[in-house]
Amino acid sequence: MNGIFNLSAAVIIVVGYLFGFYFQNRRIDDLRDSINQRFEGMNRRFDDINQRFGDMNQRFNDLKDFIKAENSRLEDRIERLEHPVARP
Repeated sequence: MNGIFNLSAAVIIVVGYLFGFYFQNRRIDDLRDSINQRFEGMNRRFDDINQRFGDMNQRFNDLKDFIKAENSRLEDRIERLEHPVARP
């Protein structure tokens, strides 16, 4: 009878440890899922930021093309001023 009480106490302790491991492992899985969701959110934000920088690069390229066009237009006007039209 004394052995059964000792065995049942050991079984209760082992079952308690097993439940503890199981629920602790579930909490770690929940934490891992939460962290993964946060990283996915950050990756989406970085994608948005990269898209915005891509848009800015396109705007700078457009501005560079505009400046080149205006520069060539001004050079043409200056060249016409340097060589006036001869009147007969």
